[in-house]
Amino acid sequence: MNTIMTTICIILVAILAFNALYLFVFSIAGTFRQRPEGEKRAEPEPIKTLVLFPVYKEDEVILQSVKSFMRQKYTAEHFTVVVITDELKEETIALIKRYGASVCKLPLSDKRNKAKAINYLLAQNPGSFDNCIVMDADNLVDANFISAINEHFLYGAKVVQARRVAKNSVNNLSQLDTYSEIINNHIFRKGQRQLGFSSSLIGSGMAFEFELFKEVMHGMDVYSGFDKELELRLLERRVKIKYAEEILVYDEKVDNHQVFINQRRRWVYAQIHFLKANFFKAIYQLVFKGNFDYANKVFQFILLPRVMSIGFCAVMLVATAFISLKLFVAMLVISIMLMSALIIPVQSKLRTTAGLTAIADLPRAFANMVFATITSGKASKKFLHTPHNSR
Repeated sequence: MNTIMTTICIILVAILAFNALYLFVFSIAGTFRQRPEGEKRAEPEPIKTLVLFPVYKEDEVILQSVKSFMRQKYTAEHFTVVVITDELKEETIALIKRYGASVCKLPLSDKRNKAKAINYLLAQNPGSFDNCIVMDADNLVDANFISAINEHFLYGAKVVQARRVAKNSVNNLSQLDTYSEIINNHIFRKGQRQLGFSSSLIGSGMAFEFELFKEVMHGMDVYSGFDKELELRLLERRVKIKYAEEILVYDEKVDNHQVFINQRRRWVYAQIHFLKANFFKAIYQLVFKGNFDYANKVFQFILLPRVMSIGFCAVMLVATAFISLKLFVAMLVISIMLMSALIIPVQSKLRTTAGLTAIADLPRAFANMVFATITSGKASKKFLHTPHNSR
């Protein structure tokens, strides 16, 4: 029995060691200042930009988001905002048009997802554009957003991910969700770029060369993990994804535990699905194609959600103390490495009373994350909507 317990502990320690080491390396890399990328080419005619808002039942927030975008300091005839509507109220649609945006109404369907919505719009031949920006219904941006995004395209970018930041912090859960966003930006976007890898996509605040976007979107139909599928298709084509840390997208953070569970179900299912579907392909891409970006992305799917890593480290510290001194010392080192990796990006937030208070909700967030993982199969054949609030 002791041998079995020790073997299980060694396996769990190895998994947590991989998590901690990966996060620590890229967290350290993210502390360095971002380097300029490429040389600016001669500025052509203004870049024609298509902005897409795929929306499902988001009457409360979409009007504010459209108004935010229509205030752009960019030549009006060179950008078009299209709201892809799924079950919006007619009065909301009328106001969207009054603000100057276009509307594409989706046919009623019980098999909806973001990829299908975007492909439906692209099939309508929306026009000729140089690039395309994909947003979420709750996203707000500054008035120079399009100009700043297009500056990166002038430096040769083909895909750009802006930095999402919280627009709300009403309770401990939304504060923890804010920390999660900051950590992910630091490790999986800035840190990745600093070491020469592509930035991870987030699902909104993403900009693409228009023809490339149409190419990688073709035939896509996923209920969960739209951004992950998009990213894998780009990386297989060896397209580098740039990270624009200076360009902000204001995004609503989850402040309800049931919504948190539903959202994480979708994320966990997507992570497991894409790991199983692409693991051996990643080995092939790495060994025979030298495609480090693709392999790196798939290996990220092995990583545990951050809050689960913290919880399991705490559990394993206690467990190994009764089993093996060597394993306990190993877990102590792993825990220090993991906590350092996660604290570095949010250290300034933790100096505030509100920041420290939010930490008290970690045990509940851990329990919710475990439950979401166990029940993640619910996201396999059904779109799990994350509702937003107008504030």
